[in-house]
Amino acid sequence: MTVAPAFSLPGNARVELHVLDVGQGDAILLKTPRGNWLLFDAGPAWRSGDAGRSVILPYILRRGGSLEAFVLSHPHTDHVGGAATVLNALRPRFYWDAAFAGGSVAYGSSLFAARQKGIEWHRVHPGDSIAIDGVTVSFLAPDSAWTVGLNDPNLASTIALVKYREVRFLLVGDAELAEENWLLQYRPDDLRADVLKVAHHGSSTSSSDAFLRAVDPELAIISVGAGNMYGHPSNDVLHALRRVGAAVIRTDESGTVVVRTDGVHLDVDAKGIEWELSRDSQSH
Repeated sequence: MTVAPAFSLPGNARVELHVLDVGQGDAILLKTPRGNWLLFDAGPAWRSGDAGRSVILPYILRRGGSLEAFVLSHPHTDHVGGAATVLNALRPRFYWDAAFAGGSVAYGSSLFAARQKGIEWHRVHPGDSIAIDGVTVSFLAPDSAWTVGLNDPNLASTIALVKYREVRFLLVGDAELAEENWLLQYRPDDLRADVLKVAHHGSSTSSSDAFLRAVDPELAIISVGAGNMYGHPSNDVLHALRRVGAAVIRTDESGTVVVRTDGVHLDVDAKGIEWELSRDSQSH
């Protein structure tokens, strides 16, 4: 299913991936060449607020542009906590969701907000895609026939491959080893990516050697809270990423990370320092 048309774009048009510093959680913004936004996850919530109000809304409003779609990886609060706030305020056209049974209070609130605001809800299936402003988001997982017997939402994370010309970003939510193995079995040729948003905040439950070899990223970005109680990211995962030659950036050390591309070259901006990332993956 394709839900928005692609457009002819000038040769210097750029796409931006913004991995926001929301502490222990995920919130990732994709800015299209025409200045529209897609949001993947919406960070955590806490007793007095949420990442939607404190981080995501101010971030988008300062930069301008409309939010076209919200994509939820899975219904844990550190990924959906700020969603209702964002949906109520910005009213994107679409909400994409793996629709894992159960979920948090924040997840229910996000579904209620979508219904109240007339936001079109879609269940993610492998093979579905979004095409907007020359960018394609292809969903690789989860497969409902496989997830029906699961009891952990992490294992049913939405897996999104973002493609712009020659550049590929892979966003994997909190996918763990079982889902990685499913991808290696059923979608191995789709995993290669220049930039990987590392699964589950760098937990040792994810990022197997076989999966990382298949992705073979030039850059691995870990969204993780400073001093978190889980000990994320795992030293084993950090070593595994280095074994496949990936540069590693962590939001707990660098804050919000921005990756910009014209579809061929990649520029990384972290802590106010910008540099060009080598794309050896072009010869993979």
